[in-house]
Formats: sequence, structure tokens, C-alpha cells
Amino acid sequence: MTAMEHSYKVNICGETFQVKSDQSPQTIERVAGYLDFKIREMGKGGINVDKFRVVVLAAMNLAGELFELRAKVEEFDKQQNQLQEKARSLNASLDRALDPADL
Repeated sequence: MTAMEHSYKVNICGETFQVKSDQSPQTIERVAGYLDFKIREMGKGGINVDKFRVVVLAAMNLAGELFELRAKVEEFDKQQNQLQEKARSLNASLDRALDPADL
């Protein structure tokens, strides 16, 4: 365990897990709670659904959310870079227009 790493117990679907992390206890609880919610959400449909299958479906659902958010971040970064390039171009145009040597 590193100096910043702490050990926590979390409950997910009635099972207790020991987690080592450098994240805050609140973050660990939020993550565990969200995972618990997703697993329970995936398991609502079947009466005798295999727990492993439900966990895999929840993991796929979470991975889908992750990929969707990553795509949005990439699009945001692309738009931000385009805006910065446009601002640089406009700034250069203003510098040329206001250059005292041209007056």
C-alpha cells in the first residue's frame, strides 16, 4: 500500500469487497453505489438470472457510457482547438491591421 492509498470496505449487491484506493471515501462509496445500482438495474428483468451474466451486462453498460463520454470529450477538445486556432488567426489579423509600420 502506498502512502496515499487507503483500504475501504464496500457493499455491492449484498457482497462485501475490500478496496484499496487513493480516492476519497466519498468517491469510493459513490462508485460502489453506482455499480450496485447498475447491477441491480440489469438484474431486474430475470427471476433466476445468473449473477455473472448480470455483472457482465452491467459492465458492458458502464463501458458503453464510458466510450460515449470519451467521444464527447474528444469532440469538445476538437471544437476547443478549432476555436483557439480561429482566435489566433483573428489576433494575427488584428496585429497586421493595427501595425504602426503600415500607418
